[in-house]
Amino acid sequence: MQYRPLGRTGVRVSPLCLGAMMFDPWGNEDEADSIRIIHRALDAGISFFLATKFFMPMAQDDPNQRGGSRRWIIREVENSLRRLGTDHIDLYQVHRPSPDTDVTETLGALSDLVRQGKVRYIGSSSYSGSQIVEARWTSRERHLERFVTEQPPYSILVRGIEEDVLPTVRRHGMGTLTYSPLSGGWLSGRYRRNATEGPASAARPQARFDMSTPANQRKLDAVEQLALLAEKMGLTLIEPAVAFVINHPGVTSAIIEPRTMDQLEAFLPAADVTLSSDVLDAIDEIVAPGVTVNPVDNSYGDFELRADQRRRCRALAPSADHSPTAHT
Repeated sequence: MQYRPLGRTGVRVSPLCLGAMMFDPWGNEDEADSIRIIHRALDAGISFFLATKFFMPMAQDDPNQRGGSRRWIIREVENSLRRLGTDHIDLYQVHRPSPDTDVTETLGALSDLVRQGKVRYIGSSSYSGSQIVEARWTSRERHLERFVTEQPPYSILVRGIEEDVLPTVRRHGMGTLTYSPLSGGWLSGRYRRNATEGPASAARPQARFDMSTPANQRKLDAVEQLALLAEKMGLTLIEPAVAFVINHPGVTSAIIEPRTMDQLEAFLPAADVTLSSDVLDAIDEIVAPGVTVNPVDNSYGDFELRADQRRRCRALAPSADHSPTAHT
């Protein structure tokens, strides 16, 4: 497995990164089996493991056990260190941008952790291009640690980051760790036109697999065409799907999250697959560059596209200045 530079950090990593989300009640609860999968990944040359994130709620009844505040970051890193059984985290990432927290607050707390030796590098996840630039500017102006990586969703079915995020991280010399190269299992070969199966893991929202919705019908059409393309190449659908991701010049590594040993074995050959220009052109015909077939898969704009953030009307007191004809 050919190792790649992680942005400009000087660290080199494998093009596949082993994610552990499936090593729990959501996926595989057999600890011994999970350990076997980890050792097999190591034997195969996967070197990328010890990265973790913070932001999502850890207690539903405490609004302060979440987000990007200094209070929560300082507390949660200690929780992560204890759970991981280590004295430092190689890469500590913000899981989502926080609309109600100044980025200086988040970067300041993370910078302190780097200086204390508890964190080696910091990264962002699901940041838009403008949010990445704002964070970089803040780091420079405030003399704070900078995000060295971005972790966005990316697959043949979810190509939104090609238009802005990937060009932005490339301009700033950041590493890109993409997640969900199989688009939540859609490109695993499990979901075809006549399939009746739902998601294999409880971590996958059932609504994402409602085959009656127009967006998912479009995804099924794309999957059928991609499956035929893979068959012509003599490959499983998984192999070109993952190869498509890791062969993009802006991608450092794709996070794979196998639940079983068989799933890991299905991922591994993709590291050695190179897609020809003709195959890439065929993929572009099925899903155009920069297009996400079902926009809910993007994970960007959760806050910005909320109804209360985008409605044109405002609750204003009646006055001549705000009458319907005042500005015509």
